[in-house]
Amino acid sequence: MRKILKIMILSIFGIFIFAITSNAITPESSPSYRGIDVSEWQGYIDYERVKNDGVEVVYIKASQGSSWKDPYFDINYENAKNNNLKIGFYHFLTATNEEEARLEARFFASVISGKEVDCKLAMDYETFQGASIEEINNISLTFIETLEDITGKEVVVYSDLYNASNVFGEDLSSRYPLWLAYYGDYNNLNNVRTNWDEWIGIQYFDKGLISRNFRICR
Repeated sequence: MRKILKIMILSIFGIFIFAITSNAITPESSPSYRGIDVSEWQGYIDYERVKNDGVEVVYIKASQGSSWKDPYFDINYENAKNNNLKIGFYHFLTATNEEEARLEARFFASVISGKEVDCKLAMDYETFQGASIEEINNISLTFIETLEDITGKEVVVYSDLYNASNVFGEDLSSRYPLWLAYYGDYNNLNNVRTNWDEWIGIQYFDKGLISRNFRICR
């Protein structure tokens, strides 16, 4: 059975220097890696086939809110690791205030505690529930700072193009790298403008299938 997977290009590993070097949005660093992100929505995944199709990195959804753990988190982690894939974790943020953001950061940290991670942790915050732009940015910063304090890990912001351009502000873009969901022409990214000047990961397709050829960065 083939699985629908989101495909991406990444350079989100542990050692890097975040430097703004261009007026257009460009890759933050090299080398780049082919990757997918996964959650309960993909069900059981054959990671041997994923590996054989050239995928190098798997970003695994760990948690959402302050109490929900993805039911496939542990099996995704174990099977990806057993197939020698690089692993990252992400959390879907639902907080409506800073205290809830702290609770969610603590919960995410507890879910991934004891697991080995190769990539930066990721904040997926895209459902704002009527919050103002100022509130969204304060919630984001509170979540990330709390998560960093607990885990000692660096954090990347996952965002679509609209929010990266119009919602997430300089306090985030100047401190944390961008994992951008962009389903347009990858080669047109030099003409795209956001509050970031560089991306560290591109999710460029949301309907990938294992057993297909993966587009690569270079």
